[in-house]
Amino acid sequence: MREGALEQITRTVATIQHMNEQIAAASEEQSVVAEQINRNVISVRDISEQTAAASEQTAASSIELARLGTHLQTLVGKFRVG
Repeated sequence: MREGALEQITRTVATIQHMNEQIAAASEEQSVVAEQINRNVISVRDISEQTAAASEQTAASSIELARLGTHLQTLVGKFRVG
């Protein structure tokens, strides 16, 4: 009876060891995926900042274009034949 109990304990310990190995492998995979997600989030943030800067530049260019359009309209108005 004692021999059977020791064999059962040995099998149980082996099972636990196998489970621990699976848990360690899964943890490593999760760590890799978390790092990839982190890199992707940083990339999205960088692209968002670039987009915001480009939008500000577009707004400034639009204001300048409107100013130039108004100035051009004034100049053209001076050459009208009435």
